[in-house]
Amino acid sequence: MHKFVKTVTWQRVTAEALPRLAAVTAHISRVEGMEGHARTADIRLEKFVR
Repeated sequence: MHKFVKTVTWQRVTAEALPRLAAVTAHISRVEGMEGHARTADIRLEKFVR
């Protein structure tokens, strides 16, 4: 019945939580073999934590 509906979600993250979240996201992505997702987390971490 819902095959043409795509659910899109988003999150808000505090600046304090971002470094830990990005590190965990990158690690999990690499373990799962998704290097592109890991690099995205790395880039976001570099962009927002300066």
